[in-house]
Amino acid sequence: MDDPESPCSARTKNGFRVLKAALVVSAAFMVTLFSLSGRYYGNYLTTIMPEEVSYPAWVEHLCPRYYYGIRRSTAGLLKLSWKPLTDDAIFFIQTSCARSLGSRQACVVESAAHHHPHQPIRLLMTAPYINHTHPLLQVVLGLDNVQASWLDLDHVYQEEPLLTWHRERQWMLNEALSPTFVSDSSRIELLKRYGGTYLDLDIITLRPLPSFSNWLGWHAPMQINNAAMNLVKGHPSLQMVASSIPKIFDPTSCCIIGPYLLYDVMHKMCPDDVTNSPNITETDVKCGNVTVLARTRLYPFSPYNELDYILQKKKGKALTFFTSQNDTYLLHLYSSHTSKIRVPLGDKTLLGEAAMKNCPKVYNAIVKHGLEL
Repeated sequence: MDDPESPCSARTKNGFRVLKAALVVSAAFMVTLFSLSGRYYGNYLTTIMPEEVSYPAWVEHLCPRYYYGIRRSTAGLLKLSWKPLTDDAIFFIQTSCARSLGSRQACVVESAAHHHPHQPIRLLMTAPYINHTHPLLQVVLGLDNVQASWLDLDHVYQEEPLLTWHRERQWMLNEALSPTFVSDSSRIELLKRYGGTYLDLDIITLRPLPSFSNWLGWHAPMQINNAAMNLVKGHPSLQMVASSIPKIFDPTSCCIIGPYLLYDVMHKMCPDDVTNSPNITETDVKCGNVTVLARTRLYPFSPYNELDYILQKKKGKALTFFTSQNDTYLLHLYSSHTSKIRVPLGDKTLLGEAAMKNCPKVYNAIVKHGLEL
């Protein structure tokens, strides 16, 4: 044992002091460096200084404009990361590579959070960096049960049969429809792996969703919509849909891996119950432990001839919608048909009233910042 007063002991103590000082300086340097490169925003990390970033190859393929723009600088943007879902989550998918949300999309997310305050609401975006300073995104990210994360396709498509389909970039064969193909397939894969509830980003939640598991909704004869779905992890129907996608995929058809495929799978599972009879969409149908809800319960307005009821001054059944549709859970806005149609604020339209009632914080932000609905 060293003598406390010996030269050897003194050198040891001095060595520890030097090492301790070096560690302190290194820690201070790392803190300074971190403060220059990033800052936490709630549970997220924002980049303050431009940083060299690299992305998986799919980002350039799906998001070419975003990819080449973001390579120049990520300064001030919010960096998202991939995070697995939980089986109690209500999740949304944005595959347009946008850095923020539109007014209606923000309203949609808040409406789900508003009616399900104790459930996690997940917003998955293909853009790795987003503009968290946008006033509507600030509102959404400020909601207690909402979290945004990165929809990293390499994490989504980790298993066959969609792994090879993704690696071969089958979804790229029609550039205009690539976001649709990625959205339709990724929601199936995520439900298959994690379970939970999926909703499109153009569906306003009007009241708490069904408390039971495994529900879908009729859209039309021979179409079961994939815009709103609740299924448990590993449900056989999800495996059948995922297995069918690479086999039937046609890049010239927008909906072949969407509502038509979902109907085909449910029809194969229950040929005597899920049929193409003209009036079948008006009733709930059981297929094993899955309930296909009547069309009006999830999709009360047809996209073919009833969208005026939602977007224009109230008339007809829009006048009594909120008092008479007590069994309707959702209001589908069909953004592919309506995204370019602006709606005046206030309760003169069904959309305006729905926003005031179901996404009050987003609605107030729209009014405050002079935005459009």
